[in-house]
Amino acid sequence: MKRTLWAALAALSAAAPGAQAQQLPTTPDPADPSIAVPATVYASVLTGHVPPASSKQTPDKTWRAANDALAGQAGQAGHGGHAAPTHAPAPAPAPAPATPSRHQHQHH
Repeated sequence: MKRTLWAALAALSAAAPGAQAQQLPTTPDPADPSIAVPATVYASVLTGHVPPASSKQTPDKTWRAANDALAGQAGQAGHGGHAAPTHAPAPAPAPAPATPSRHQHQHH
């Protein structure tokens, strides 16, 4: 049993230096100024945008109408004011005794 354990330990010790060998970097060093980089290309987010043809109002009037329609709705995820509480307030806690009990440390 001891020989098998020592043989296994020797095999692992022999394999360990090879497992810790450093690998060559596969990506260029980002601090090297001689590395070529791709050219920057501008692409507008509005490329291909087609405004809606059905709207006969200007965008500001369309926005105002949508904003006014939402303003009259309840809820609004808590925005725009606070609703009245739906439950009765909790009763006030009982006042603490004026003098400590002489048995206050009895349960410690």
